[in-house]
Amino acid sequence: MFCYDWDSLKREFILGSYGTLKEFAEAKNISYGLLRNKAKGWTQEKKELSKTKNQLIVEKTLQKQIEKASDYNTLHVEFWNRLLELVWEALHDDKTIKTKEGKINIYALEKLALVVEKVQKGQRLALGLDEKKDGHSEELLQRMREIVQALHQPDETSVVN
Repeated sequence: MFCYDWDSLKREFILGSYGTLKEFAEAKNISYGLLRNKAKGWTQEKKELSKTKNQLIVEKTLQKQIEKASDYNTLHVEFWNRLLELVWEALHDDKTIKTKEGKINIYALEKLALVVEKVQKGQRLALGLDEKKDGHSEELLQRMREIVQALHQPDETSVVN
């Protein structure tokens, strides 16, 4: 009679891809009757381990998705902050807010005010401060498009001057 290392066989069955004790017995060339008597509870342990493993996989996957979404949000906040810095610089540049004659360029100020409003809305979306929760990505992209379009429109006073 063979002397089997039952602890090793149990570990191999539980961690392996064997579906049943009978399949495992055939693969290891062990009498199914002998294995069945020695392996009471192995199948249940295998199911519990598999269930635990699957739950951990789901949790790990969810955590990675959360981290990715957080990274995107952080990037969006940084993007909006940089746009706000650019507006701040533009407001402190006389070439931007004054005409060649030295008068305040109302059109440029209105454009900057619109950009500030859009930046604020974009920041609030990226920070999750607005009540509307779904469609953030599309709304953020739309805000970015509006800003780019506003910045590329010709300044009426500069066209005249």
